[in-house]
Amino acid sequence: MEDQTKAQITPAAPKKTSKTKVIVLIIVVIAAIVLAVLWWINYNKYVTTDDANLDSYRIDVASQVSGRISHLLVQEGDTVKEGEPLFEIESAAMLSRRMQTEAQYSQLLAQLEVAKISATEARKDYEVAVLAEGLSKQNYERAKAQYAGDAVPLETLQTMEESWKTACLQVEIAKNRIQSSLATIEATKRSAEAALASVATMDTDLSYYAVKAPADGVIGKRWCLAGDMINAGQTVFTLNKGSDIWVAVYLEETKFSNIHLGQEAKFTLDAYSKLTFYGRIYYIGDNAASEFALVPPNNASGNYTKVTQRIPLKISIDRVEGDDKQKANMKLVSGMSAEVHIIKK
Repeated sequence: MEDQTKAQITPAAPKKTSKTKVIVLIIVVIAAIVLAVLWWINYNKYVTTDDANLDSYRIDVASQVSGRISHLLVQEGDTVKEGEPLFEIESAAMLSRRMQTEAQYSQLLAQLEVAKISATEARKDYEVAVLAEGLSKQNYERAKAQYAGDAVPLETLQTMEESWKTACLQVEIAKNRIQSSLATIEATKRSAEAALASVATMDTDLSYYAVKAPADGVIGKRWCLAGDMINAGQTVFTLNKGSDIWVAVYLEETKFSNIHLGQEAKFTLDAYSKLTFYGRIYYIGDNAASEFALVPPNNASGNYTKVTQRIPLKISIDRVEGDDKQKANMKLVSGMSAEVHIIKK
């Protein structure tokens, strides 16, 4: 009896299995149709790409002078304000040269005072020489008249004449001393001005030994450590201007025909899956991204392989919607991956 019952039940199993397969197949077909419809709706409404990320302006902070880094005053991730010190370079040698130049300037000022005193003395000597020349001339004229009246001998006249000529030479010498003193004053003054200018230049150079932040932002990368020797222009920090951030999109040229400035877009970030961001296209590149590659494409060899080019776009971040908790803890960081949907019009 039991064997007969089993025999009656066994033939029904294939029919049940066949019916299950049909149901599964119908579900798969319906799901494929739904997905196809959703894809078609999305294709007609959006231009989509996942070749996008957050980007911001980056400033390479470097010293204008060479030397050894003595102190790093900030670290990666620190928020800094414009004008805030970032690092310092050893400046002992420059300070020593400045002190030497400043001492030279003080010495030149002292020499200038001496030159002015010498000039004053030279003027007095000139006045004395002029008076002596006048007196000698009078004596000569008197002797000349006396000689004409046979009151004095020829030797006396010649002596008076020589004395007058000597006095005239003394006047010329005193005059030249005045000119020399004035020239010395002028030269010393110019040297003092040059030394003072050197001190001012060294003060300016010393300001380069304490490097400050050129703008507000966040320290994105530190490239050197305290004690490292650096050259002028060598990057020590990379500063991200966190207040200016956007979505950098590299869109395939095959999707470019529906793109224009001011076009609305929305995007999501991998870091915040429950948030949706909205913005507009405010920049469209004038060149394909490959034009600025480290090794630009060159097809002159004849070995040509066609590659879809990508056009750079920038999308603003105007507002965000979604989970309040993620909003409260949101921090947008340059480099975050994004998936962008540009709304077709």
